[in-house]
Amino acid sequence: MDRRTRPTLLALLAIVSALCACQKPPRSQAEAVTRMVQLQESGHYDDAVRVAEKWMNQHQDDTTGNDLLHEQIAMVYLNKAYHKQSTRNESLDKAALHLETALNLYASKKPEEFGIILFEIGGGYEILGDLSQKDKCRFFGKATALLNEQLPLINGDSYTAYGHTTPLEPVRAEVRKHIAAVEQKSKQAGCSKP
Repeated sequence: MDRRTRPTLLALLAIVSALCACQKPPRSQAEAVTRMVQLQESGHYDDAVRVAEKWMNQHQDDTTGNDLLHEQIAMVYLNKAYHKQSTRNESLDKAALHLETALNLYASKKPEEFGIILFEIGGGYEILGDLSQKDKCRFFGKATALLNEQLPLINGDSYTAYGHTTPLEPVRAEVRKHIAAVEQKSKQAGCSKP
């Protein structure tokens, strides 16, 4: 092999090896979410969704994190709606469906420990309201309800997990900030108060 073709061959091998690594199935749900984010950031929205769907199909015996995966799928569709105008309405419909599924899964678990998934799902509905032309009021109403439901669930001064303590007042302040923002957007859109 001559000197000029060696760098080209090495570059080609690096690309092939990277592609093969991307095709390996994720070993954990966290790895699946990481792969989803990577694919989404490179504009491969449908591939990102397929990663989550494949993970859920292959792990039907363990559905503990499916609410998170449906929320992540919704975020992928919201990103797709933002960047691809030609499929915006379809992407918004799919995002709404996955947010609703995430919410139903969360409700069925009745979690007893601290979590902010209602804040995250409410934020998804807020973005849906921002992007939607026909259902702004419905989405803003859902966002407001979920954010208001989240606020009293943030109890105490701090939360400790995995050796890390997080003060909770900044979390409550962030939720209140989003409640005010959604109420303002709802007012600007001419929505009636629920």
